[in-house]
Amino acid sequence: MSTIRILTSNDVDKVLDNLSPELAIKSQAHLFELFSRAEALKDTQGHNVIQTPHRITVSSEDSTMLFMPSRAPTISSSSSSNENGRGNNTTSIKIVSVPNGSGADGLPATTLVMNEKTGKVKAIVNARKLTALRNACGSALFLQQFPNPTPPKHLVLFGSGAQCYSHTILFLKLYSSSLKNVTFVIRSLTPRAEKVIKDLSSKFPQVKFELAVHASAESEGLNEVVKKGDIIVTATSSTKPLFKSDSSTPGKGSRLILIGSYKPTMKEIDSNLTKNSSLLVVDSKDACLRESGELIESNIQKDQLVELGETLNKEYEIKSHNNDDDIIIFKSVGLGIQDVAITNLVVEEAEKLSLGNIIENYD
Repeated sequence: MSTIRILTSNDVDKVLDNLSPELAIKSQAHLFELFSRAEALKDTQGHNVIQTPHRITVSSEDSTMLFMPSRAPTISSSSSSNENGRGNNTTSIKIVSVPNGSGADGLPATTLVMNEKTGKVKAIVNARKLTALRNACGSALFLQQFPNPTPPKHLVLFGSGAQCYSHTILFLKLYSSSLKNVTFVIRSLTPRAEKVIKDLSSKFPQVKFELAVHASAESEGLNEVVKKGDIIVTATSSTKPLFKSDSSTPGKGSRLILIGSYKPTMKEIDSNLTKNSSLLVVDSKDACLRESGELIESNIQKDQLVELGETLNKEYEIKSHNNDDDIIIFKSVGLGIQDVAITNLVVEEAEKLSLGNIIENYD
């Protein structure tokens, strides 16, 4: 008998309320490690256990739809990877719709998890929040590999959507003893941004949250906001740099996390900052050089980049970047294998909690 487990946004919320941040981060670390040595990993039939084809884009009058199939070994709370560093192989495809206009309600996303033995769909999962969570976990891994010279005190985010919300919650949990100031930089005041501040303030009353309204990179006072950021997150679809960099902006020792751009026409920082940063870390060299407008415009070459997985595999000497003045950038366009990992965890936890609607005999 074949069954499909359907997890709604409410089901996913219940799982995430109980999901260990450490486990979520660990599952992402496992995949990044394997990704940077993917060609060496084969299954019993000789197939690559890491498969992450370039995303397929389909455009309509109202939205751009992104189709991201992937296959990867995954780990769970109840089992560990085997002696070769592999877990159980999982295949899935995530579909995200990016509105051509305003997307005040966030980005609709759904992930289908396959049963590799039967070739049938095993689960359908509302992935609206999972994309943001897996990105935040990847960013947290970067910060663990390249920590600030001193514990971060101020987080600055460009945007107020799900990506920024998820990053804020995870970072406040990881840096609870030092991170006491959070500033959201937005183009205009919106009910969504005000709701985010209200919600976060209730969850973290010990933290000071602010909205900084700046209509453009030329806005007076914007650079002063950026200078304060020990950690700076950009999560926009901007086609122009969000701020002007100079010798004092961003501040020395800051860490920049760029997760918004995914097309060559998009860019969130200027070429001056891209070229003069101490180090450029990426999730995937090939994907970022194909999709990141910041890197393409600055004519960055492959040998100028370091993959996050290379640092986790100890293939890169991190100690060479321990100067207190170093400004280090992490550019992520997102990998489908990240969705495999986080969705697999959610489905397993949902099974334990008996969550979701089960369709039987669907074939």
